[in-house]
Amino acid sequence: FEVMAAIFGDFSARAKDACEAGSKFVELFYETMDKRRQLLQGFYSGSSFLVWNGNTHCGAEGINGFYQTLPCTEHSIQCYDCQPINDKNQMANVLVTCEGTVAFTTIGTAGENRKERFSESFLLVKQDELWKIVSDCVRFL
Repeated sequence: FEVMAAIFGDFSARAKDACEAGSKFVELFYETMDKRRQLLQGFYSGSSFLVWNGNTHCGAEGINGFYQTLPCTEHSIQCYDCQPINDKNQMANVLVTCEGTVAFTTIGTAGENRKERFSESFLLVKQDELWKIVSDCVRFL
């Protein structure tokens, strides 16, 4: 039972860390997406990939380039969940899943909005004390 208690205690601490990191990430990512999109590249690494409704974009520069083509956005997150992911190399990984709505507004269209429900999943890896997105999958519902 001592071994089980040690394993559970370790997992419990990692789950708490994952929730804290994931909560901060969700707030910062969507705020950046909506208000300072040009800074999104810093969330990704050179080996990251984004799957946006079935279309793949690779690397921080490629992903950032794609995001720059989108109209203005306003995200509303209804729920999210954060889970630690076991890694054989003992690296800190976190799975973040979000669900919400996003309103797209094209500048100069008298405020015409298109609103979509979406689900988004991120795999975050800690690199040099910074969390980076390795995988980002978005699907409109």
